[in-house]
Amino acid sequence: MGETEGGRKPFITSRQMGLAAAFGAAAFAFRALGIAIPMVPPLVIGPGALMPILAGMAGGPIVGIIVGIARGIPSGLPQVDLLLQPVKGIYWAFVWKYVVLKIEDEKKRWIVFWILTWLLQFFIEAPLFIFANSLLGFYPFYPTYPIVFGWYYTLYGIFQIVIFSAVVAALPDIFGWSEGEAPW
Repeated sequence: MGETEGGRKPFITSRQMGLAAAFGAAAFAFRALGIAIPMVPPLVIGPGALMPILAGMAGGPIVGIIVGIARGIPSGLPQVDLLLQPVKGIYWAFVWKYVVLKIEDEKKRWIVFWILTWLLQFFIEAPLFIFANSLLGFYPFYPTYPIVFGWYYTLYGIFQIVIFSAVVAALPDIFGWSEGEAPW
């Protein structure tokens, strides 16, 4: 599967290129057009931030990196987003493939998926972005994040769970949900 005549696997398949183009265009457009739900300034809940994660889940870490870069290009803080948006695509690709899809019982898989989505948002993604922004002087010092931003990242985690669940339920074959195996 995926091998050329010379016996070598391609670096990226045509399916992955298509996923990178679709999710990358969506990520770029959401950010460039400012499509987001405003919260307390400067905080917003933006669907474009979910694109590198969905791309990583559907196409693997390389696709997650490409989409993360597309998401970071129109950013107001490209020094943070160009570095950290691809990281989201990478770690979610592996969490998806090696943790979520390994659970055979679909009901348990949903529950684990929801719990991991919230935990990764609150304890991995949020601290990464807040730490990077605190280094640049945009946010308060890093250890204050649960107090200052805890409510926001709790809401963002719920937002991610709802969107991810809807997308995976609507397009299970793209994410390998039905087979329980990552399609990359």
